[in-house]
Amino acid sequence: MNFIKLKLDDATYQYLKDRFDGDVNLIEDFIKKMLSKEIKKIRLDPNDLDKKNTSDNLENYLKSGKSGSRSYGVKGQGW
Repeated sequence: MNFIKLKLDDATYQYLKDRFDGDVNLIEDFIKKMLSKEIKKIRLDPNDLDKKNTSDNLENYLKSGKSGSRSYGVKGQGW
């Protein structure tokens, strides 16, 4: 297991200390769980990334035409 030393601002440290009655082990467990959850949220699954890019590209394409132009109507918006 690897270790990281964290520096917390006073308010955060005091909140954790109060919440867990000063039990350092409980504070460490809480922080580990919170970091793991956040990392899972931001870790990108290649399949999800492809779906997001396809969706974004389609949305950008549909928004690229000017309203009232023929290309805008062909894209299914407006006309």
